[in-house]
Amino acid sequence: MGLYIHVPFCISRCEYCAFATWSDRFDSMDRYLEALAIELSEAGSGLVFGTVFFGGGTPSLLSLEALSKIMAMISLSPGAEVTIEANPESLADEPADYLKLGINRVSVGVQSLSDTELKRLGRDHRSSTARAALGRLSNSGLSYSVDLMYGAVGEDFGSIEGSIAQIMEVECPPDHISIYGLTVEGGTRLAAKKEMHPDDDDLAWKYLVICEILDGFGFVNYEVSNFARAGHYSKHNWSYWMQGRYLGVGPSAHSFIGDERSWNIRDSLRWIASISNKKSAKAGSERLDVETAKFEGLGLLLRTVLGIPSQTFEMENVPEDLYSLTEDRRLVLTPKGRLLHNQLVGFIDTSKITIEELNEFQGRRLEDILSFSSSR
Repeated sequence: MGLYIHVPFCISRCEYCAFATWSDRFDSMDRYLEALAIELSEAGSGLVFGTVFFGGGTPSLLSLEALSKIMAMISLSPGAEVTIEANPESLADEPADYLKLGINRVSVGVQSLSDTELKRLGRDHRSSTARAALGRLSNSGLSYSVDLMYGAVGEDFGSIEGSIAQIMEVECPPDHISIYGLTVEGGTRLAAKKEMHPDDDDLAWKYLVICEILDGFGFVNYEVSNFARAGHYSKHNWSYWMQGRYLGVGPSAHSFIGDERSWNIRDSLRWIASISNKKSAKAGSERLDVETAKFEGLGLLLRTVLGIPSQTFEMENVPEDLYSLTEDRRLVLTPKGRLLHNQLVGFIDTSKITIEELNEFQGRRLEDILSFSSSR
């Protein structure tokens, strides 16, 4: 069981952001923490978690005292992975303090080490702030991941190469990198600026080159946008892609327990009010039937280095440069194929596998991938 904790506060909203987060509700922080404690004590009672992820928003805006109180409410299995998202400007002065609370992994939103690109993306920090944060993380003893973003209009590819190169020059570089192409979400400030919308061909070319660069640094592209050194995959996110079960607490958080998927009220003040008035925080739910579970499961697997059983894919209708076959007959997308993932899921044939076989495939391979040899 995984646990996701949504923290809905940010200093400001980025141009591209469509998440449930607010920059004008810090006066509700104490009430948020009280409501979170109630929801967690009720929904998480009796559960033991193998992974925990503080997401947002900007979880690093929470004080160490607040994080300590939350962590005290959570039962963890031995070796549990506990991640907190952070922005460079709000990362703890001494990141090792997170370790004292039981948080052993940080995902830091660098996005770029070019001041020009950071300004285009509407980020608050500057490259100097990000480099300082990486330096502190490098000597903290924490496992850490770096988020980067590419595809802004007018972006020089040299700035992407430069950002990656500078990150790799850190004394102890990150063991995980997530790189996302800039996308336009409805309702964002970016959506209203059509002249700033990224070009699909530009995004595709940059993605392929980025894959080559990170491969040269010894990173495995284990999911479309995620790259890791051997043995350092995000266990929490991997569980999502393997259809693992998880509990979500906080506004807009999603849960997947049994065969039911549910989601909380999005608005943070309404979520607080519901819990304070002893009402359900759920906004809705749905139950997955077997065919939907199989289709979603195979679609998620197709995003990963694990791939799918080859018999479940109509290969004869797909160009051969979009996939490869392993010795044990798994079909894995090539970098070019990953660019077309949303189209290629249409060639999945769920009739070629039972739900029991799918579950066995997901479970058998999970340990193999997470224990990937560090010999590279």
